[in-house]
This record gives sequence, structure tokens and C-alpha cells, in this order.
Amino acid sequence: MTNRRQLIKASAALAATAVTGFPGIVRGQARESLTIMTPFGFIPDFIELMNGVSGGHFAAQGLDAKLLGGQGTSQPIQQLITRQVDFIRASGIDVMRAVATTKTPLVSIATMYQGSTFHMISLKSKPIEKAEDLKGKTVGIVSVSGTTDVFLDLILAKAGLKKDDVKREVSGNSPGAVQLIKQGRIDCFIASIQVVVALERLKEEVIAWSTDRYAPMPGQCYVTTRQIIEARPEVLKRAMTAMRASAEEIMTQPLRPIFERAAKNFEIPGIRDIEALVAVEKVTADRLWLSEGRENLLRNVPKLWRSGVDALRSNNIGDPGEPETLYTNQFLS
Repeated sequence: MTNRRQLIKASAALAATAVTGFPGIVRGQARESLTIMTPFGFIPDFIELMNGVSGGHFAAQGLDAKLLGGQGTSQPIQQLITRQVDFIRASGIDVMRAVATTKTPLVSIATMYQGSTFHMISLKSKPIEKAEDLKGKTVGIVSVSGTTDVFLDLILAKAGLKKDDVKREVSGNSPGAVQLIKQGRIDCFIASIQVVVALERLKEEVIAWSTDRYAPMPGQCYVTTRQIIEARPEVLKRAMTAMRASAEEIMTQPLRPIFERAAKNFEIPGIRDIEALVAVEKVTADRLWLSEGRENLLRNVPKLWRSGVDALRSNNIGDPGEPETLYTNQFLS
């Protein structure tokens, strides 16, 4: 059970499951191990990593890849520090906060989401159209002291509001949070773009705007440490080549077969409603992967890192150091 759900090896044997065929496997190279960890299991949001395995993209680069499903943001970072994994996926804000608090030499080697996945959501009949509208309101957040809680602080500060100008309620990261607005328990809530798309599909009359409006910074990144960069530069370069190939396949090929193929190897929540997963992924790629232009696919964009560091510093949330120390594009073609 554990082998199937927690640890999947990428191997040439998976070629039989490919719907479009594996890319040509690198010849004349010894297959090298590569271990990756997500922060939250194998949710659909991590399809590009799962596709790197099930689609043969890591194998094509001569890598014997293992993809592990983590249980929360802190676990992958700890695994990275102890060199149990080679890279992880993490939000830019979590990377900056971790560096600021622990001084761990984390480095983003690619940015998958150039834009923030988090959006402020309210009803059209009772809209929260800008940060100033939040004064005196009750705002739903995913978790106390989590990423959405910090983003709310940044949004309030940008509008000249204080933290206690709003009340906060934990509403989770689910379309069901809209019912809390209808019940009068909250006025709005912050949730991921997946929730926005789900509400749109349900024909809910909502408006949503990205936290990027007030606090632009890198969304989701592939993160390693300086020690691993020094020890395994060639492996990381091959891994990022594989991730680009996986992303390109997702953007250019039918998504349903890609999800179906990945589901043979990973326990993907919500796979029974595959059309919903496809709809969300299309929006995610368009709005978040390419929000800085196709030419910046996977690249760390300096202005976003600068903006993120400035936001954390100016609001006394943390000082992760100079932005240029937090990322590198050396492994991107």
C-alpha cells in the first residue's frame, strides 16, 4: 500500500501506460536517483510533477525519480534540510518566511506559478472589490498563521488598515465557504484558484481578485538548498528539463488522458470528476503558469522576488535577505 500511495518510481517499464508515448530516453547515461516531495500528497494541483513520472519525462533525462506526498508545508522543508529529498514544491512566501526564521539556505531553482494561487472571494450582491472594503468585515482564511493569514496582513497594510480592522474565521479551502457568506458568518474569504474555478462551474455569483493585486510575489516554486546545488548540479538541470517537458505536454496535449495515466500510479483526490480537474488545470496553466508571459515559463522573475521580500520586510513579517540569494535560473534551458 505504501509503495503505491507514497512512493512511485519512474522507470522505463511505465512506457506501457503512456498515452502519447515516452520521449526518447537519454542514452549513454547512468540512471541517477532523484527524490521529490510535494507539500500535500498527490492533489491534482501537482499534476505536472506526477506527469513528470507517469509521462516518462524524468526517465527521458536518465533519472530514476521518486515522488513523495508530504503532509504539510513544514515536512518537505525538513526533508530537504536533511537531504532526504532533492527538491520540493513550495510557495514563494513560505520559502521566504522559512529563510527569514531559520536561515536555512533555501533556493528556488524554478517558479511554476508566477502568480498567486490565492484569491479574495465575495458575493456579487455584497462585493469586496478592493482592500479598503475590508474594514470592519469578517474574512475567511484557510488556517490560522498560515499563508492566507499572512497575505491578509499584507493586503490590509497596503490599504493602510491595521490587523485588528478585520475579524478572521477559519473557512478552509473549499467552495463550501461561500455558504458561510450566505449565512452571514463571514463577508468574504481567501482561497485558491481551484476554489474560484469550482464556484464558477457551480454558477455561483461571486467576484474574485488575486492577492497579487496588493502583494505580488512568486507563487509556487521548485526549491532546493545550496548544498544540493553544489553536490548535484547536473541532476537538477536534467530534472528541470524534465519539468519543462511535462509542463509543455500539459499545455499542448489533451488533459484527460494525462490525468488518467497519472491516476494509474498516484491516488489523486477528486479523480472521479475528471472534467472538473481538467477545467481547473486549464485555468491554472493559463492564469498562473504564464502570467508573466510564455517566455518566462518556469523562470524565477527578479521583480517578483524583490516585491515579495520588500512586502515581508516592510510589514515586519521577516527578512529573508537579499532577493538575489533566494533564486537561480542556472538550471533552466
